[in-house]
Amino acid sequence: RQNILSLFPNISVIRVKESVAQIMDLLEDINLGVRVMSFVTVIAGILVLTGAMASGHRARLYDAVMLKVLGATRRQILAVYFLEYLLLGFGAAVIAAGVGTLAAWLIVVQLMQIEWVWLTGALMATIIGATLLTIVMGLFGTWRILGTKSALVLRMG
Repeated sequence: RQNILSLFPNISVIRVKESVAQIMDLLEDINLGVRVMSFVTVIAGILVLTGAMASGHRARLYDAVMLKVLGATRRQILAVYFLEYLLLGFGAAVIAAGVGTLAAWLIVVQLMQIEWVWLTGALMATIIGATLLTIVMGLFGTWRILGTKSALVLRMG
């Protein structure tokens, strides 16, 4: 019984199991990298949205006080701000989802040349989650604003 390599000296032997294991390790690393980048992007988006909401804090404070002085109830003011935060969060989430999906498609299909898989559930969960987070954060800040004494704000404004 002779070794197959001695019978065919011009043939190279490649261990498929080791090659597949290396490819799997590489794909796992790429997957981890994409997940980390996604997480960082979501956190950055939340921080930008929080900053945008915080920058308008003084104007919202003044508007809320003026509405209170003109006779609006706390419930009416919260309803107005709820609608504002709903539209703000939904609009930002839809734009971010569209840009993110386009970027992901370009990377997956054009750069990596693999099959694109549309994840409708994940996309909808992201849009709904971002919208709800915007509403909760905004109403939390607004609730604190409504507790502010009107006279102090009117003197400053």
